[in-house]
Amino acid sequence: MPEHTFAAGHVFFRPSDPAEQAFLLHEGQVELLAGSADPYTQVGLSMPGDVFGEMALIEERPRTLMARAVTAGRATTMSRAEFEHMLTHDPIRTRQYLRSIFERLRALTARFGRQSETGSQPTALSPSSVAPPQPGPAELRPAKGKPSAWVVVIHPLTRKAAVTLPDDGLLVTRFPLRIGRAAGPNERDALDLNDLWLLDEKPYNVSRNHCEIQVDGNKLGVWDRGSQLGCVVNDEVVGGRAVTDFARLDLGDNVLVIGSRMSPYQFRVTVSKA
Repeated sequence: MPEHTFAAGHVFFRPSDPAEQAFLLHEGQVELLAGSADPYTQVGLSMPGDVFGEMALIEERPRTLMARAVTAGRATTMSRAEFEHMLTHDPIRTRQYLRSIFERLRALTARFGRQSETGSQPTALSPSSVAPPQPGPAELRPAKGKPSAWVVVIHPLTRKAAVTLPDDGLLVTRFPLRIGRAAGPNERDALDLNDLWLLDEKPYNVSRNHCEIQVDGNKLGVWDRGSQLGCVVNDEVVGGRAVTDFARLDLGDNVLVIGSRMSPYQFRVTVSKA
């Protein structure tokens, strides 16, 4: 798996290019762009540790997006043949690629489910991750490109929630914010891609891939990601056995409960316009 350096503005692939390899980003930022000509629409932003172009590892369809470097950086490439070889000979080294593929498939499944119910078109998702805690509120590392129209701060309301978040809250500057349960001491690390990891004990309230706070068009809300118990958003149940998997977040203060109504993972989500 060769490693390459690249300059700002470098184009990794364009729409209709053959899909021959995936990229693991070590340094720099790479944007994913939709459209056939400038001005393109940014639909994703890859940061160090992210994988992009990963669908080339499992299908031979031509590329549908452009990948262009925002900054100079460094990335490792993996071809389909290398990926298939590593799956059997060194599966540990393929974990980051598998995580990205699994999350893409999970997101697409959820989006197409919502599309069939509402008739709306799904929007592309961008990868995200959490920076180390900073003086409050702690902040997700910001994304370059078009800024979000929303400012979201998550505050803990219960002692269990406070274990994960600082008292001053977490400022969300990138969407989606994926929330799920961290592996316990006797559990193997699964192929989960979360930004906010919650420490839970049996009987679990939090699923490994529980929910996400996401922007979809002009909607800001909480979407279920296939959890067992769902969430409660401002007293509305979503996910789990509920009929709907989405609840809108209103301007001002919202209450988000991860799991059942009696779950100890309760948060205040404050929403304002940017």
